Amino acid sequence: MPSLWCMSGRMTLAILLIVATIAAGPRISKTWLRVLEGPSYGALFDAVLVDSDYLIAVGATNHLHMAPYSGDALIMKFDVVDGATVWERTWGREGYEQAWGIASAPDGGYYVLGETDSRGAGDRDFFLLKMSAEGEELWARTYGTPAREWPFGLLRLGNGDLLIYGRTESNGEEEEGYALRVDSEGSVVWEYSDHTAEDVLILDALENASGQIILCAAVGEDGALTALDGDGHQVWTQRYDLEGWQFASSIAAEADGYLLAGFAMVDDGSRRQADVWLAKASSSGELEWHKTFGEPGEDDYAQSLRRVSDGTYIVGGLGRGMPLWKVDGSGTVLWEQRLDDSSVYAARTIIELPDGGFVVPGLKSIVDGRSYDAVLARTDGRGRVGR
Repeated sequence: MPSLWCMSGRMTLAILLIVATIAAGPRISKTWLRVLEGPSYGALFDAVLVDSDYLIAVGATNHLHMAPYSGDALIMKFDVVDGATVWERTWGREGYEQAWGIASAPDGGYYVLGETDSRGAGDRDFFLLKMSAEGEELWARTYGTPAREWPFGLLRLGNGDLLIYGRTESNGEEEEGYALRVDSEGSVVWEYSDHTAEDVLILDALENASGQIILCAAVGEDGALTALDGDGHQVWTQRYDLEGWQFASSIAAEADGYLLAGFAMVDDGSRRQADVWLAKASSSGELEWHKTFGEPGEDDYAQSLRRVSDGTYIVGGLGRGMPLWKVDGSGTVLWEQRLDDSSVYAARTIIELPDGGFVVPGLKSIVDGRSYDAVLARTDGRGRVGR
């Protein structure tokens, strides 16, 4: 018969083995919401997944719609399992800097696109920052004219070049859509400006299977798509001249064309209400169908659109409680989720995780919509937090 000491020793060994097995196993994922408050955190606009456990997000320490403008570009690394901050960096001088986009570099570092009025040709210009994997600056370039430029996004192309885009006020009259293709060291390959008689803003872009660059733009009160070849020459353009005010802020590739998400302004006779505008365009940009949806009596704007692994799409919105919608390729809403909060949030981008959940960087409106707090949420596969 074994002694009590032997039995106790075996039990202790078994417990240690169980503890060691748990410690060596995968960390348990959970949903969470982080609101980063105070003057050091104004918004998170874009992010990239480093691996299954970490995320690099970029934004601004201070995001304002009204003068005086001040603040720095914000770059943060998060643990996506529990939302903890791994490190954070800021970039800027005495003026106003914000970071609008991020893309991974082949060497393990990152490219960060933003706006600056502390350096460059004058007023505000684009900046492109190359950072190491640990967030240290390797080099920085600026692009623009003595007038104002407004960056909106960054796209890494198939050959390793980068497309940066937004708008410019360089002609002194209308705002023009503005895009640059630069190589991996930031040297300009070509520039593109959309010369029209109306204001143009390039809001999103993708590279299709043929190597064409598809620009998603707002032209006056309408949406538009423009295709450029690899040298920056226009191949075709389509403007969607519909009743009222509508345009897409995001584009995703479909097998036979493009899905667009943005907003439409609906006039019900007593007030103008914004609803999500979802549309399908053919491979040559012709509009095939469009529809709207949103919360009755509330404004909803689509801010982001992501095709996910099951072939459906997640739409991230600006509206009450950070709205998220799952839609299929025909525009049918499969589900809708909002945070249990009456505040207005924006879901600026959607990152799909290997477990089927999502990480959503964004911002939360405070002080009557004049300033914001940065937000990062991890949801389950149905866009829920806290379940």
